[in-house]
Amino acid sequence: MDNELATEIERSKNAAEKEHAHGKAMDECCGKGSEDACECSRQGAECCGKKSAEHPGHDEDDECCGSCVEEKISSLSEQLLRLQAEFDNYKKRTAKEKDALSVQSEARFMLRLLPIYEELGLAENEAKKVKDEAVKKGIVMVLSKLRAAFEKEGLSEMRLEGEKFDPYRHETAIREDSDAPEGTIVRVIQKGYLFRGEMLRHAIVSVSSGQKPGEKKEENKEA
Repeated sequence: MDNELATEIERSKNAAEKEHAHGKAMDECCGKGSEDACECSRQGAECCGKKSAEHPGHDEDDECCGSCVEEKISSLSEQLLRLQAEFDNYKKRTAKEKDALSVQSEARFMLRLLPIYEELGLAENEAKKVKDEAVKKGIVMVLSKLRAAFEKEGLSEMRLEGEKFDPYRHETAIREDSDAPEGTIVRVIQKGYLFRGEMLRHAIVSVSSGQKPGEKKEENKEA
């Protein structure tokens, strides 16, 4: 009697240990706690498109859990790729915005220096009046280098006379009679400038009215 009881206890102990080992293996496969082991096994069977009754062996359950893990890895990989692409676009966009802000800041600074640049021409004309040739040559050379420094940074003067009026680049001060076709710039009142190809200051110009000088007076006399 005692031997049979000992045998039964040993058998129950072995069964419990096997059940515990199986539950632990299922936990490791699905990456869940021991309390979710049974649920993971059922989900593993469903993810393979079969009922749990069709998966009596542990190998089949392990394969289904592996398939779930692979699908999860694939989904996370796609999310990672999307996030990486979005971050790359963000870096490009911020770099472009940073460059634009830098150019705008430099343009504002150049606009403040523009009166100095415009005075260089007057300074050169006055320097030519100096009688001492060595002094005159030195002053003109310095002024020329200063002008070249402005232009090297991207400052350029608009060429206007003889061109058609462009409202995006020019401002009309007056319209006057001229032999030039109507809408043609005949006189520059204030020079316009570009900075690295972009508008820095609009030019103020006089535009031809399309009538020749004296033409209106003759019409009034005939009337």
